[in-house]
Amino acid sequence: MEANKEQQSIIEYYTKNHSEKRILLVEAPPGTGKTFTAVATAIEYTKKQLEINTKYNKKVLILTFSKNARAQIEKQLEQFSDNNINFQKFIEISNFHSFFQKYVWAYSKYLGLKEDLNILSPKQRKFMLSNEFIKIQAYDGDDKQYEWAESLLEGEFYPLTYKGNIKPSIKKLIPYKEELKDIIKNINKDGYIGFSDIGYYMNELLNKSELLLKTIQNKYNLIILDEYQDASDLQDKIVKKLIGKQNKAIFFADSKQMIYGWRGADSNRLLDLLKYYDLEIEQKSLKKSMRFKNHKDIENVLNLAREGKYNIYDFNSSSNIKYIKVEVNDKNLYSRQSKNQMYAALKYKIKNALPKYEDIQGKSVGILCRSNELVRYIKKSLREEFKITTYELNNNEEEHNIMGDLVKFFSKTDLNIDELTREMLKYIFAVIYDEKIGSIKKNKLNTIMYNNLKRARTPILKEFANLIEQAENTKEYKETLIKCIEIVKDNDLKVNYDMYSLLKRVLLCSSNKADNINNLFLQHQYLKAYKELKGIYVLNVHQSKGREFDYTYVIDRENIIKEDNLLYVALSRVKDKLVIFDWIMKK
Repeated sequence: MEANKEQQSIIEYYTKNHSEKRILLVEAPPGTGKTFTAVATAIEYTKKQLEINTKYNKKVLILTFSKNARAQIEKQLEQFSDNNINFQKFIEISNFHSFFQKYVWAYSKYLGLKEDLNILSPKQRKFMLSNEFIKIQAYDGDDKQYEWAESLLEGEFYPLTYKGNIKPSIKKLIPYKEELKDIIKNINKDGYIGFSDIGYYMNELLNKSELLLKTIQNKYNLIILDEYQDASDLQDKIVKKLIGKQNKAIFFADSKQMIYGWRGADSNRLLDLLKYYDLEIEQKSLKKSMRFKNHKDIENVLNLAREGKYNIYDFNSSSNIKYIKVEVNDKNLYSRQSKNQMYAALKYKIKNALPKYEDIQGKSVGILCRSNELVRYIKKSLREEFKITTYELNNNEEEHNIMGDLVKFFSKTDLNIDELTREMLKYIFAVIYDEKIGSIKKNKLNTIMYNNLKRARTPILKEFANLIEQAENTKEYKETLIKCIEIVKDNDLKVNYDMYSLLKRVLLCSSNKADNINNLFLQHQYLKAYKELKGIYVLNVHQSKGREFDYTYVIDRENIIKEDNLLYVALSRVKDKLVIFDWIMKK
């Protein structure tokens, strides 16, 4: 790929411009070649340093927010081959959590934590924290209370009412903020830590050890930050410490894609950078989009959405954009009856609008919704009613919960046959989309007994019953689970292949240690992020961030349009064809 003038001015900023400032802020909308520019800049900078000093041994650090973004950058780096230079030696690419984790794990004892830290799954963490939070009188177990309290080490993210006020259930907990923090810290000291806590300990580590901070600053003399509009206050503090007073830095950002305000992103983040670095910072921008050279209709819609001028009532289809009206009697999503009718009308419109099988071979379809409830409904409808296969993109929490359960399962040696039955069925249902197998229902697992399997008429349940009976005697739980998972794959069940491959990989590993299972889980997540998207995916708009789909379906635009940035993110996921659905009142 050849750089255009905008990209070239950034790529050569630290190599050909001798009056440059050490900090650069680049506004980079989707499709303008941000990833290419970031990697090319790192390479150009490295080449220049090696020309100046053949013994150059420092690195460029590229920090991203997600494993997916990290994977895309690593793919881009692989395309820059040079027989004389091993760029991987001089360019380090990481996402924030992985970068912080490396140092927190290495210095855990110095931080007052155990040496063997275990990252709790969301399910395990909620169980452990809730049991302690309940000791605080104002805590009543409300989900919003838990979400606010659980993330306190990462930042104070106040859930608001639709009027913009702090929710009453949170307000009554605020006086106990420090007590809640202490509860989390005490559990962390016992070796159980959550993803959201790792940044806190990285910041504490840099505050505590000036020597370590200087060592890191000396290791990376250019730091490139990706999607910086999404940085939280804590991440912003850490990044500024890493840059220090001497290092160079490039902040790539897009103010129109700031959609994580509920997780600490701040609409003033970029303005604050300009104030903080003052005379040391320069602004540039990437404006020219390369993604839509032959798709002017899509480019025009994106430009209007970016300017906040996109009109919901402009139903004009074009060669690459299709608008679909979903006629309903009522548009009240707060009424169960009305919502059921709206969803029912929508699912048929989506099914009929999907490309033909032969048209999407090797391509991706992203169906983007505003709410998780609608995501679940469409997934289920496509799979169960229309027999259309969908794939998982963002089920990290579910996978992590299963891995946490598996660690506990491996430690058990004397389960009775009813307990063993429930354990086996838990993992069997984890690798399928089906809500039931014969008479056994997924939502009733806690009450299932071995005799329920033994008496079942469905052949596959009888197979499970025979294997479980043998396992009770042999105590070979792991080997039995492997056999059960294989039976699932060979039967007429809707298999979740992402979960199947993860579970199979862990079960075939010789080590049952928690840290080893956690590493396998993280590797699986990264490999999934690295993989090219093919097939149909149903997800919410936030989950789609950083992804692109050949065909992008934007569902329930009327609700998304209330948030300009969210609408822009949804529309800008498209590569070739854009399909937009709206509920319209019947005349």
